[in-house]
Amino acid sequence: MRSISHSELKRFLNCRLMWYWSSAPPRGLGLAPKVDQVALAFGREVHAVLQQGYDTGRPFDEIYNEMAAAYKPKKGILGEDKFEVQLKQGIAILQGYQAWSQRADKVYRFLATESEGSGVEIPGTKGTLSYIFDAVVERHDGLWIMDFKTTKYRNNPWTTQDLQATIYTYAARKLISPDIRGVIFRFILKKAPYTYEDLILKSGKLTTRKNLAELTTYGQYFRALAVATLKEMVEKQGYEFEDLFADEGLTLKGYSDALSEVKDEPEFAENFLAARRLYFDTIQDLKGANGAFFWDVPEYRTETQVAAYMKHVIVPTMNEILNVKWIGPTGLSMAYAACGRCPFKYPCKLAMDGADYRSILAEDFELGDKYRKELEDEANNT
Repeated sequence: MRSISHSELKRFLNCRLMWYWSSAPPRGLGLAPKVDQVALAFGREVHAVLQQGYDTGRPFDEIYNEMAAAYKPKKGILGEDKFEVQLKQGIAILQGYQAWSQRADKVYRFLATESEGSGVEIPGTKGTLSYIFDAVVERHDGLWIMDFKTTKYRNNPWTTQDLQATIYTYAARKLISPDIRGVIFRFILKKAPYTYEDLILKSGKLTTRKNLAELTTYGQYFRALAVATLKEMVEKQGYEFEDLFADEGLTLKGYSDALSEVKDEPEFAENFLAARRLYFDTIQDLKGANGAFFWDVPEYRTETQVAAYMKHVIVPTMNEILNVKWIGPTGLSMAYAACGRCPFKYPCKLAMDGADYRSILAEDFELGDKYRKELEDEANNT
């Protein structure tokens, strides 16, 4: 029996042309861009980093820095410059996630990470479902599947009708426990929070921008407050800390290093308390803004919902994928249905115009790594 993933079902429903070009042979061509998409590479990196971080307890940004080279996009149209920018941004994002998750994860007990498999039977079809659960977690109301998502949007209303949430709930109830509640989508905004260095003006004061809740985190702002307090003590009050700094210029890195040394000093504590009072309103606002960069969205699925999705969406779609007789991509319609980030936009337009799309497919695309490995393994076993 052939196993089909939720992403293949989505591709088929969104655009059959994209499905044909990208899906596993022999039904599809199994093509992938020769030049990797930076956004997709970053998503893969984050998944791998979070899995290893939760398994080992190591800092996420440290793992990201080590693993990034393995996911470096191939040279080409996107070039390496964008990847370097993404690398720097990724480190900052995961530093913010590290601080946020230490609080957010207190309500969860992580039971497993990165569970992958196939063979979940779907009654009424000759196929099975495959799955990759990012994590299985337990909280006060029961067991959940957690799925990590990187996004550039703060508002994600699509989760309420998401096919993945329903499929994963169905599979997890079959494989793990009938008491699985649903899927918790954990979103990571692809925008690095301002660091404490960004928040301190040249004057040494903190920025007074009004939209800080959308720009930084409580942890970074609190650190900036401490650094700015130390800066003022050193430069304006003549407090002698020279021996604590990395260089004579008293750089911000130096101030940061010095904080741990002076946090219990009475004079620092007194000045810091005064600064906290001055910026009290901003601190309180940021305390309540945990969802600006990282947030969880629980999607509970009732048995009735799952049954309806299975009957009206999943079973018919799987049967059509398994039974339809494809002779090629020409003549397919609705190719515009989900073009936003589709890597096949250009050859698709040529195909719809009746132009030469085959030469573009041959030039810019190749058999995906996953399918190439499967064919190599099959050849080695024969």
